Amino acid sequence: MKVAVKDANVLIDLLEADLLGLWFRLGIETHTTDLVVHEVRQPEQARVLLMMIQAGSLTIHALPAARLNAVSKTASVLKVSLADASAIALAEELSAILLSGDGRIRKEAQLRGIEIRGLLWVLDEMVASNLLSPRDAAERLTRAMAAGAFLPSHECQERLRRWQGG
Repeated sequence: MKVAVKDANVLIDLLEADLLGLWFRLGIETHTTDLVVHEVRQPEQARVLLMMIQAGSLTIHALPAARLNAVSKTASVLKVSLADASAIALAEELSAILLSGDGRIRKEAQLRGIEIRGLLWVLDEMVASNLLSPRDAAERLTRAMAAGAFLPSHECQERLRRWQGG
C-alpha cells in the first residue's frame, strides 16, 4: 500500500476543489502533522478535515520536541512554514510520498530522495481509477486554480484540453 504525507497547500487545494473525500477512496494511507492541520483556518474546511480525522481516514502526527529544532532549521533555511517543514520530516520518517505544490518543498524532497507529487498527480490518479470523469476532473482543476492553487500553468492547460476533449 502506498503511504502519503500531505503538506498544507495540497490539503487546502483538495478541500477547495471538494476532492478530499475522493482522495481517501484511492486507498492511499494518508498522514500529516498537527502543524499542517492548524494551517487549515477556513471554518468549513476545518470542519471537513476534522470529520476525516475522526473517521480515521487521516492520521495526524505530533512533532516530537526532540525533532523541533531540526525541523525549525529546515523551515528557516527553506523559508517555508514550520508546518510544511514538518511534512518533509514526516514523509522522510515514513518513507512516504510527499504531496506538495510548493517549489521549495519539492526541491528539498528531491534532494532527500523523497518521492514528491502534487495536485495534478492526484487528479490523474482519480481519473485513472474512475473516481472522476475527465470532465469532472477539469471542473475540479478549474475550481482549484480559481482558489489560487500553486500549479504549473502549462500542465494545467494541457490537462484541461485533454479532459475537456479539446
